[in-house]
Amino acid sequence: MYHPGKVSEVFSPKSKQISAADGVVQAMLEMWDENIITVLVEKKLVSNLKKDDVVLVDYTTPKLKVIKILRDDVAKSTWKKYRDQFVKRKTEAVAMQSKLQAAQHESYVG
Repeated sequence: MYHPGKVSEVFSPKSKQISAADGVVQAMLEMWDENIITVLVEKKLVSNLKKDDVVLVDYTTPKLKVIKILRDDVAKSTWKKYRDQFVKRKTEAVAMQSKLQAAQHESYVG
């Protein structure tokens, strides 16, 4: 299972603002469902990764990892498809909640 996320920040041991005990790079991601997570970046992608990239995260391994960087139309369409699905679910949940509240306020007069 893979999920898209947008890179908010890259945490590199080469950064002057970071002191690292290891040589690996992590990325803070805003996920399509509004979650924020920080995950490991595969070594082969470290030199190409930058802020605002859309990436795929591998959720099948015990350690979540960025495995692909998506750019241009592929990035835009992937992000849009997931976000649209999230907004749809969120809208449906709000509508269902409103219906339930309306049903609870109806009183029976007999």
